[in-house]
Amino acid sequence: MRGAGNVVRSTLETLSVNLPQARPAGCTLEDWKGWEGRWELIHGVAYDMTPAPGTDHQAVSFRLGGQLFNALEAAKATSGGDCRAFAAPTDVFLDEAVVQPDLLVVCDPQKISARGIEGAPDLVVEILSPRTAGKDLTRKRWLYEAAGVPEYLIVDPDERVGLLLRLEAGIYQESARIEWGNAVALLGGQLPMLLG
Repeated sequence: MRGAGNVVRSTLETLSVNLPQARPAGCTLEDWKGWEGRWELIHGVAYDMTPAPGTDHQAVSFRLGGQLFNALEAAKATSGGDCRAFAAPTDVFLDEAVVQPDLLVVCDPQKISARGIEGAPDLVVEILSPRTAGKDLTRKRWLYEAAGVPEYLIVDPDERVGLLLRLEAGIYQESARIEWGNAVALLGGQLPMLLG
C-alpha cells in the first residue's frame, strides 16, 4: 500500500484523464432540466453520471452513510439539532451548478426543498472511483470551496485512506488524513465517524 501522503497526488496522476463524458461548456440549469438520466452541471459543463458506481463504491457509501445517519440521530436525541444526512442521487444546487455528492449533511432546514438541497451543505463526502476521481479532486473541490461548503471529505477506497478538507478564510486546508478503520471528527469536530 502506498503511503497515505500520496493519495491525492497519485490519484490525480493516474485518474485525471478518466473524467466522465462531458457536454461542451456553456450549458445552463435550464438545459440541465431537459436532459434524460443523471447529470451534474459544473461551471457550464455537464457530466454524465451513468453508469452507476460499482458495488465496492456503493458498499463504502452505505457504511459511511449509515454511520452519518446514526451519529446525527444520536446527537439529536442528546442535544437537539436539525442536521440531516442525504445520499446520492440528491441534487445539490450551488449557484448555476448542480451536483450529486455521494453523501452530504445539511444542518439548515431552510436549504432542504422538494427538488434537492438549495445552497452549500455543511459536509460533502465524495468516494473516489476510477471514473470520477479526477472530477472529485479538482472541479468539485473548486466548486465546493467557492460555494462555501465548510467540510469536504474525500474517501479513497483503493488506497484505504481519507482526506478531510476544512474551509478556512475561503480556502480548503487539509485538516486530517485518515487511515482506514480510524476515526475522523466531522462537522467542526462534533461528529465522530470511522472511515471504511
